[in-house]
Amino acid sequence: MAQPYRIVLLLFTYAKYDRALLRGVARYARLHGPWAFYLSGEDPLVPLPQVEAFSVVTLPPEHLMGRRRKLLLPNLSRWRATGIIGRIQTAEITSEVLRSELPLITMDLSAEQLQPENPLSKTSEIRPDSPAAGRLAAEHFLERGFQRFAYCGYAGRLWSERRQEGFSQRLEEACFSCEVYDPPRTASRQIWSREWPLLRDWLLSLQKPVGIMACNDIRGRQILDACILSGLKVPEEVAVIGVDDDDLLCDLAGPPLSSVTFNAEQGGYLAAEHLAKLMAGNSRQPELIIVEPLRVNARRSTDVVAVEDASLAAALKFIRENYRRSIGVEDVVEQSPLSRRTLEIRFQRCLGRGIREEIQRARLNLVQQFLVETNLPLWKIAEIAGFNQLAYLSRVFGREVGMTLLQYRRKHRKA
Repeated sequence: MAQPYRIVLLLFTYAKYDRALLRGVARYARLHGPWAFYLSGEDPLVPLPQVEAFSVVTLPPEHLMGRRRKLLLPNLSRWRATGIIGRIQTAEITSEVLRSELPLITMDLSAEQLQPENPLSKTSEIRPDSPAAGRLAAEHFLERGFQRFAYCGYAGRLWSERRQEGFSQRLEEACFSCEVYDPPRTASRQIWSREWPLLRDWLLSLQKPVGIMACNDIRGRQILDACILSGLKVPEEVAVIGVDDDDLLCDLAGPPLSSVTFNAEQGGYLAAEHLAKLMAGNSRQPELIIVEPLRVNARRSTDVVAVEDASLAAALKFIRENYRRSIGVEDVVEQSPLSRRTLEIRFQRCLGRGIREEIQRARLNLVQQFLVETNLPLWKIAEIAGFNQLAYLSRVFGREVGMTLLQYRRKHRKA
């Protein structure tokens, strides 16, 4: 019987994004195992268990510890590791991993690690599509009529900078600018008790109402806390979107935080699949595995229509509350004091699309969510989303999204 692969996983088990990646790796192992895992951060004194189709193992002493957040690396030769997936955070761990010459898939490489002269730049990498996440957040605010925008990230984090770029570029395309928070760059000033007054002053200086993208959910919660302590109303004055869609962190925020969610489980599965090829000698070429953002999971931190036109705001609110029913343009006009022509002009002027397009956009967003997150048949999804016929939904979806319903489901499914 062939010996099982032994995989070292250098991921943070407390973070939702990392946990979703781990679920994808686990799913691949169940289908193609047996694989055994060293999961960084577990008690290193737990004895090695019997290997099963999917098991998590730890190593007695002799480990290397990353200085940031305690990523542990086992003694690779003693544990007889066959592959590694994860974050290579310190020079000490980098040296040990490269010396081992084991098949490796890295995560969140820094700008320095991506320099051509750095050996890590030649390895396979799993990377979130951060620019696309930024664009999704911008679209979410634009759909709600915002005209003032800001971004809050971390200094020296490449993924944060990429999210800012995607956010700002999409706003530029819509002829808007973006204010950017200048975070402290020394470790002593990054302590939250010292930074929050800086963030408070920045928030107070912004023109309101403003839509703010935070680089992740941790940053999003900090912004919301600073708003509470500053007396700013959320979402009426400040609306906030995070990234990673960590349910617990988002629900702990006040009010609950809207967030961009990634298809990280699929990313973990693809990473495990590629690592299997590397370990079997079936591939030698480094591969960039992109984790795509799926959508914004909207919660109360962005539950607002930021338009000064009260009639337009009321029409948008009516669409958001009723688009699942078989409503049309006439229904929206009927609840408005404005004529159809006047309301259409205001939709186009503020949102860049008409009433019918706004209804259709809301329905298609729901269709995409149900395709990825449920096993419902296509006809049922069409019915739930307010489309009278599956054939009509198929035509609209193909025209607007550029693929069929089944192609979209296969591409983005988590399981």
